[in-house]
Formats: sequence, structure tokens, C-alpha cells
Amino acid sequence: MDLIKNWKLHLLALIVVIVAESIGMHRFGLVVLLPLLYALVLGGILSFPKFGILKFAEMDRAAKFMPIAMLVLLTKIGLGIGPNLEMLLNSGWALIMQEFGHFFGTLIFGLPVALLLGMKREAIGACYSIDREPNVAIIGEKYGLDSPEGRGVMGMYICGTVFGALWISILAGVVAGLDIFHPHSLAMGAGIGSASMMAAGTGSIIAAYPEAAETVGAYAAAANLMTSVLGIYFALFISLPVTVKIYETRNRRQARRLRDLNTPHRPPSQGKYIMNAIAAHLEKLKDYIFILLVTGLYTVVANTFGYNGDLAQGAVGILVIVAIAFFGVVIQMLPGFNKLPVVFWVSLTAVIVSIPSFPGGVWIVEQTKHINFLATTTPILAYGGLCLGKDLEAFKRLSWRIVPVAMAVASGSFLCATALAELMLHLEGIF
Repeated sequence: MDLIKNWKLHLLALIVVIVAESIGMHRFGLVVLLPLLYALVLGGILSFPKFGILKFAEMDRAAKFMPIAMLVLLTKIGLGIGPNLEMLLNSGWALIMQEFGHFFGTLIFGLPVALLLGMKREAIGACYSIDREPNVAIIGEKYGLDSPEGRGVMGMYICGTVFGALWISILAGVVAGLDIFHPHSLAMGAGIGSASMMAAGTGSIIAAYPEAAETVGAYAAAANLMTSVLGIYFALFISLPVTVKIYETRNRRQARRLRDLNTPHRPPSQGKYIMNAIAAHLEKLKDYIFILLVTGLYTVVANTFGYNGDLAQGAVGILVIVAIAFFGVVIQMLPGFNKLPVVFWVSLTAVIVSIPSFPGGVWIVEQTKHINFLATTTPILAYGGLCLGKDLEAFKRLSWRIVPVAMAVASGSFLCATALAELMLHLEGIF
């Protein structure tokens, strides 16, 4: 049983959650420090290999824990969309146009920095997106991960994992504190396509505008969902070709070699997977339900310690959230539904069941409102921190240049999307 086998990992995660929430939120000028950041830092310290606290296998388990734990957060956010669906639909072109900011912002901000620092073809993989899992897959299939483009995309992926949430949280808090953008525009900018970065950015925006917490969460979730669903196609057919074209124009001597390498790799055979599909699905469901329940438990702990939530009400609310998330997981495993990622189906399920006209929708929203949004982020970042130790060697092998490039890419995505959303909301007279 996982709880027994990895008892040290789960115990440390619980301790990190309690300590982080006990420290609480602190503001230093325009910078807002949240429990989710403490959880990431504390977890990272505990995972430092020289301390010998966690084994590699335990850190690897924490890495597998994190994306599933994210479903609790995404469900909570999705539950905020349903009641505000009409408001979101009235946002018009703002929610659509901000997507261009997310993708071209990485190019406008990131590529000049990468080229200025002397990066070669690695700049293509590093700067065409924020480089989460789907973006890594695109580069892997098109160029291979052992190519310069592959090294660029993996460097960005590791940087995003190590400090992406931390950087976006600080940046969003600083920009929100300047009071030059509407909180709804900032929320759309936070929908960056990474659940952890979105959570961190949204948390800082909510800290700056607590009276707009519900609408900020709804806009961020809608933008993030749109980025997640459309992002693969946008990156594949628009942002990657544009990035390649700009790089080729600037480096004409390498253009022919780059085109020669632009050959899709044949995907591996899926025969073994198909033969064992049923057994794999059952094992996967067991893993999902365990991780969702543990994350739910730690969320209730964070909700109680950090936000003075009622224990009984929090327990009921988190059980509803876990049930909705698990239902979305089951849908994604059905034949014909697995072409879209599980985050899409979990988010969509949460949106549908929270619409006021949906049977029981009002009751679901009433029960789950007792769980604070920020309380769902702390357990996720606790496990995120506890897995960092296994990536330190790979991170050290990367050139220092990837760090400023990663910061520029994430900043460009957030700032350009926010600015475009602000422009469209003004043009449409929404505020």
C-alpha cells in the first residue's frame, strides 16, 4: 500500500503543509509571500540529496503525485466557473485575444533574451511556449529530445518545475500591486497553461484583490482551460513555425541544416499498451483515488490551519470536490474521450455541475465554498517541493543562460496576455 510504502514522504508533506499555513501570508511592499511558496521552498530543502532525508524513489513518487493532486485545485476552480458562466461569456473577445498574448509573449520576450545570451537552436525549444508536458511532446516528436531543440525545451521544463510558480507568484503580486490592470485582466494573464503557475499567480492576485476572489478564480480558470485545450494546436501550427521562421531569418547559415532536421519521428509501437489497457486503467484508477483522497485530506488541514475553516464543513466540501475530480478521470478513460487530457474533462465536469440550473448545482457550490481556494494549492506545492531533489543534477548540467530565458518567457506570457485582455475589455466597454 502506498501510504505504508511511502509513509515518510506523506508525513513530510503533511508537516510542510502545517508549517507553511502556520507561517501565513506576508506582504513586503509589492511582493506577497504565500503559504504555497513556503511549501515549495520547504519541500525543496527536505529533498536536497545531501541531507539523505528522501530516497530517489520517494522523490519520484512525489513527482507523480503532483499532477494528480492538481485535479483537486482544478475542480475547485472549475466550480467557480459555472455560477459565473454568463459573466465569462459576456467577456467577448477578451478571453480569446488574451491567448495570443500567452503564446506570442513567450516569443517577444524570450527569444531576444535567448539570442542575446548566445543560445543557438536551443532557443527554439525554449521560447516557443512555456514548455509544459504537451509542448515537450511536440518538440520530442518533431526534432527528438536529444536535439538542440530538445535540450532547450527540457531546460525550460525543469526551470518551470523548479521555480516557475515562485516567479509567477512574485511577478503577479508586483504587477497587481501597481494597480494599472483590472483584476479580471490579471486573472486572464495568470491562465498561463500551467496549473501550478496559474495557482501561484492567481493566489497573488486574490491577495491583492480579496473582494474579487471568486471572479478572479473564474477568469483564471477559463483562460487556463482555453490555453490547455487550444495550446497544443496553437503551438504546433502557429507559435512553433513562427519561432522557427524568426530564428532562420536571423541565422540564415543554419537554416538549411535546421530544415533537414525538421523530420517527424515515428512514434513507438502501442501494441503492449493496448494488450494491457484494462489492467492499466484499473491500476490507474486506484492511484488516482488514493492521491485525490490524500490531497483532499491535506487540503482540509490547510483550510483549517491557514484559513480558520470549519473542519466538518471542510470535510464535506472536499469529499464533493474529490468525487467530481474522480468522475472526470473516469470520463477521460472511456473510449473516444482519451484524445483530450484529463485536466480538460475534470475542469469541464466541475463547470457543468456548478451551473445553477444543473440538478444539485446550487447544493454543490454551497458545500464546496467552505474550502478556500488557496488551501488547495499548499499540498500540491508541498509535493512539488519534495520532488525537486531528483532534478538537481540535471538542472546543474544546464547552462545558467536558461534561467533568465525561462524568466523572460514566463513574464512575456503573463504580461502580454494581461495587456491584451485589458485592451479588449476596454474596447468592448466591459469596464
